Amino acid sequence: MKSTYHVLFYIRKTRPNKDGSVTIAIRITIDGKSIEFNPKLFINPLIWNPIGRAEGRTKEAKVINDAIDKIRSDLKNHYNEIYERDGYVTPEKLRDAYLGLGVQKYTLLSMYDSLVEQKRNLVDKAIRSTTLSKYTATRKRIEDFLFHQYNKKDIPLKEVNYQFISDYEIYLKSVCNCGHNSSVKHLRYLKKVLTTALKNKYISTDPFDEYKLGYKPVKKEFLIEPEIKKLMNKKFGVKRLEEVRDVFLFQIFTGLAYIDATNLNDDNIIEDGFGQKWIQLNRQKSSVQANIPLLDIPLSILKKYKGLENGKLLPIHTNQKMNEYLKEIAALCGINKRLTTHCGRHSFSTLMLTKGISIESVSKMLGHTNITTTQIYAKVLNQKIFAEVNKVRGELDDLGKYYKQRK
Repeated sequence: MKSTYHVLFYIRKTRPNKDGSVTIAIRITIDGKSIEFNPKLFINPLIWNPIGRAEGRTKEAKVINDAIDKIRSDLKNHYNEIYERDGYVTPEKLRDAYLGLGVQKYTLLSMYDSLVEQKRNLVDKAIRSTTLSKYTATRKRIEDFLFHQYNKKDIPLKEVNYQFISDYEIYLKSVCNCGHNSSVKHLRYLKKVLTTALKNKYISTDPFDEYKLGYKPVKKEFLIEPEIKKLMNKKFGVKRLEEVRDVFLFQIFTGLAYIDATNLNDDNIIEDGFGQKWIQLNRQKSSVQANIPLLDIPLSILKKYKGLENGKLLPIHTNQKMNEYLKEIAALCGINKRLTTHCGRHSFSTLMLTKGISIESVSKMLGHTNITTTQIYAKVLNQKIFAEVNKVRGELDDLGKYYKQRK
């Protein structure tokens, strides 16, 4: 059952204004508990009726009574909304809802700020600083969108609806030039913020209820063996291109992600009881341990760059520069593919699988948290199947002479 609910309008005769008017106050009573506040209405005390209205048909009386009716109606609407959302109503909640105090307190950017602060406190404990930077970046996207779309610095959470989300997605794809999957990532951060608001009952409905968020499959570029040979045989007259090619090859033969190759140091190189050297490290992205046997090619690259400053084992450029130079390298080598540092890791995966290494071993070397992630690369096995079937194609085709059917 709903609570007992009563609203009383009365005047405060103490401290009248200079013109003799007095304040009309409101008392909200719910289940015997009361709270009073001032709606900023004033009246001549001579026309006030204790039943809670102004007497007479004057213009002043009509304005006052219309205002009282409006306040009474608004309070009732807020009461119903709070009850449906929370299951109970208090005088304080009803007063704050009417005065807009809750709306002012719970804004979109303030919720983002709370989320960012939570993540900041977890840096170097449960997350890395790179994860925090993703939250601060997506918070900036929302801030820029609010200014672009509404010319506002912030908005109440209750104003975030389906249309807001749709407009934000269009903004990300048009103004920010984000691809579909990048846009979905930003929208998922927004959904996380709104889900928190919903759980805390700052909003009563989820604006994402009817909004579909799904990533589109991304083609994972990788090099096949003839292309890797082209890359290895190419001689570069420019030092930076040679360095980038070597780091890229190191990724192809170890599967290291760019950030893990950047952080690689002597502590990550171990030797087992059989004299085999390994790379052993915890991946920065997932903190999962990766164990990778060092083949001759990556060992020769490490030897080539031995003695670099700051304990680094490889001549790493920034990721942006690496990708920029790899594009140049692809053109020089006649490789018609978009080379990136990610492509090196993908090439390792597919190379190992086509050489017959089990998907479980490849997953372990990559440091994947789930073998399902590794299975994305397994489709390249079609290349291996085709090559193997080609070896016996003649023998299989010869069997056709035994297939004599009536035409």
